[in-house]
Amino acid sequence: MIPRPAWLIALICGVLLAPALAERKPPPVGVIPPQPVPLNVKVRREGKTEIPLSVYGVAGEPLKFLIRTPPVQGRLAEPRPTGRETAVAVYEPPADLSITTDHFFYAAKSAAGVSAAVEVLLTIVDQPPQLTIPDALDFPTARTGDTSSKLLEISNRGGGLAVGEVLVEAPWRIEGKTGYRLGAGDMAIYKLIFAPAVGGTFESVARFTSDPTHSTTLRGTGETSVTASPAEIILQQASGDPVRTGTLELTNQTDEVRNLQFKADDRLRLPPPITLPPRGRVSVPIQIAANDVRPLLGEIRIVAPDLELRVPVKAAAPAAVLRVVQPAISFGRVPLKPASSVRFELENIGGTTGEMQWTIGDPFRTRQNSVLLLPGERRAFELEIEGKAPGKYRAWLQCKAGPQTFDIPVEAEIIAGTGPQKTPIVTSGVPSSDAPEPAAPSAPVESHHDPIVPLDWLADRQLPAGVRVTKTTPTTATLEWPVSLSAAPQFRVDLRQLSFAENHTLVATWLELDALVIKQEGSNLVTTIRDLQPGQPWTVRVQPLKADGVPDTRLFAIDFTTPPKRSYLPKVSPLRGLLATLGLLLAWQVASRWRVRIATR
Repeated sequence: MIPRPAWLIALICGVLLAPALAERKPPPVGVIPPQPVPLNVKVRREGKTEIPLSVYGVAGEPLKFLIRTPPVQGRLAEPRPTGRETAVAVYEPPADLSITTDHFFYAAKSAAGVSAAVEVLLTIVDQPPQLTIPDALDFPTARTGDTSSKLLEISNRGGGLAVGEVLVEAPWRIEGKTGYRLGAGDMAIYKLIFAPAVGGTFESVARFTSDPTHSTTLRGTGETSVTASPAEIILQQASGDPVRTGTLELTNQTDEVRNLQFKADDRLRLPPPITLPPRGRVSVPIQIAANDVRPLLGEIRIVAPDLELRVPVKAAAPAAVLRVVQPAISFGRVPLKPASSVRFELENIGGTTGEMQWTIGDPFRTRQNSVLLLPGERRAFELEIEGKAPGKYRAWLQCKAGPQTFDIPVEAEIIAGTGPQKTPIVTSGVPSSDAPEPAAPSAPVESHHDPIVPLDWLADRQLPAGVRVTKTTPTTATLEWPVSLSAAPQFRVDLRQLSFAENHTLVATWLELDALVIKQEGSNLVTTIRDLQPGQPWTVRVQPLKADGVPDTRLFAIDFTTPPKRSYLPKVSPLRGLLATLGLLLAWQVASRWRVRIATR
């Protein structure tokens, strides 16, 4: 029989050792540890990243996660439990920007044992580089031949690695290296040199090859021994004057005499060479010829042995400048009957189309009192006189074209009797009532025969196939011709204008239509002529241009007529008007009789 104290000691030891003996029991046959989940994780290089560790399914017991193979490049802390079946491991990537991947292996431990290890693949993601650059650099003014400088600082406020080169253009250059290799937080400083070879205001940019969307504006002023003002000349037109003029002011900033010459396009009228005194200032007039009405975009060069200044010159096409060619008009001595007439001419010496209107008092009259004139166009109009009694008459042809107004004196003397109209006299100066009367010619000079004109003035009797004018309106017409007519890339289109010279001979002028746009539509070349007058005949010719811009033999010349402006009033002939009136009277009488019959009933 076992003594009681020994029995009690054995019982207590059995209770205490039972859990331990239970753990040492081998796992049941066929039971395996829970399997961990392999991962593919992206981590940022900046800071540390928690990697979640877990298993497939539900283990039903607390698990322990073991790092079987640590990462090759970065550092990994021991797993920290976050639940019965989960944990996290904190990973810190390496600082080396060339390393972009890493990996480690871990396993899960349970009562059933330790699982097989699985891999965690790590992709290291860098924050993109972000260059911090100045928006602009303003350099101190530098005299030509000297330099000024500024420091350019750039830094990488982002992540990753910024690799590139700083690029600048003349008159700037970089002293020393131009490349950069900037990690996160790195900075580079460059010395930029401004070296103007000529005077003027310069602006450029510094570009960065790793960040082409951003740049730094560079500004600087080159000062020469002679300065020109303004920096750009814009030629202006005075009212009623087609000549466009401007002024260039030159200043000598040295204590020596400067001899300067001017060079420019042939269209500009420049002064002869000038001598600029020490510290002196001279104003130089610049202008375009009066008969040049085209827009201008050019430059003037001021040249000396050690100097060359370039000043841009601009000029828009001048506004319309309309005028009466004759300063005074005189009929001379004309008979009382029939009515006499004299021609006066209007012309547009400006660069755009303009309208002129005119009026005149009795006994003078005109059949037309307004006209639209194209640039360079001249047209003749008739002025008539029909007096009721003999005597001397004087009036003013009052003309208005936009802001322009001017009066042209008109004189005539009507003599008693009738006879053929005498030759009208157009004076070249303002007439005076005390001036001697011009002698009347012995025979009238008017002829009712058509004038004989050169064939070059006329349109082609037989046009090339495919040449035609379509889509005519009162003010426009579309001209078409086949591309096969000429291999020339450019063409000149002219509009014929007929007028009378001072000796009463007929003169034809071909006016170039500069604003035309010629485009190809299928196998034809097409252009639209605008600003035409309604109800007028027109003649247009087309010439191909040679390589030097000189017109070649014309391709064709064609006639057409613009239709008159549409009238919304009904067209009623005298006969139709009489019939309509008779019809109304008959209807009125019938209605009156019916009213009488109704009243008597």
